[in-house]
Amino acid sequence: MKTSLLSLAVAAALSVAAVASASAPDATSESVKISASRYHMEPQEFQDYQAAYHLSNGETMRFTRQVGRFYTEIKGQPRVEIYAVGPAEFVTRTGAHMSFAEDGDALTVSNYERLPMAAKLPANTTVMARR
Repeated sequence: MKTSLLSLAVAAALSVAAVASASAPDATSESVKISASRYHMEPQEFQDYQAAYHLSNGETMRFTRQVGRFYTEIKGQPRVEIYAVGPAEFVTRTGAHMSFAEDGDALTVSNYERLPMAAKLPANTTVMARR
C-alpha cells in the first residue's frame, strides 16, 4: 500500500512538472502576455515622450499617439503598439521594454532585438538615447 501511494505521489509530481514546463514561456517566444494591470496613461502624460530619439546604435526611434493608443517605430520599419506599464515605462507584445528618465529626455530600450527590424541582434540588446 505504501509503495502504491508513493508511486502515485511521484507520478502526480512528475505530471505537474511536465505541465509547468510545457506552459513556461521560452526565450524564442514570439509574444509576451501583457498584464491586465497595465498602467493607465492619460494622453497628456504621453506628450513628454512624443518625439524622435537618436539611439546609441545610430537608429532613430519615434513615439506617437493615435486615438488613445501609443506607438513606436524605428525609421524605415513598421510601427509597433506599446503599452504603458508604469509612469515612464512601456512594453511591446514581443517583449521590448522602453524606460524614460529625466522628464522624457533620456530613453533606455531593453530587448531591443524584439522590435521589428531587418538586422538580427543578440538577445538582451540594450540601446540608449538622449533627446
